[in-house]
Amino acid sequence: MLARGARRGFTLLEVLIALVVLGVALGALIKAGSEHARNTAYLQERTLAGWVASNLLADYEAGLRRVDVGTQRIQSTLADREWEARIEITDTVIDAPIELPAVRRIEVRVWPLDGHPDHPLAQATSYALP
Repeated sequence: MLARGARRGFTLLEVLIALVVLGVALGALIKAGSEHARNTAYLQERTLAGWVASNLLADYEAGLRRVDVGTQRIQSTLADREWEARIEITDTVIDAPIELPAVRRIEVRVWPLDGHPDHPLAQATSYALP
């Protein structure tokens, strides 16, 4: 038989402290994982919105859309999601040492269809000849 001081094992207090430390660590891991998942979804949404803006600008640059001065709102579909965009076209004169012809500035702002236009997820600007 072992003497009283030579017993091996953990006391109840040591086990409880270990469980508390484990609980805090697991809680922090769960929080970090959920924040990572939320950030990943947000970045994916911003990336898709950026692609929608780029696609719309490419349409203007390829001559598939008329470059008329004004503002318009259109809807688009990408990756099985509906997007809304505001396209603002203005006449712009470039300030340069030599005289350049006026160009049209095309600014596109994109947000999800269920989102709010004051909080676009993507914005892109390009220039085109009238």
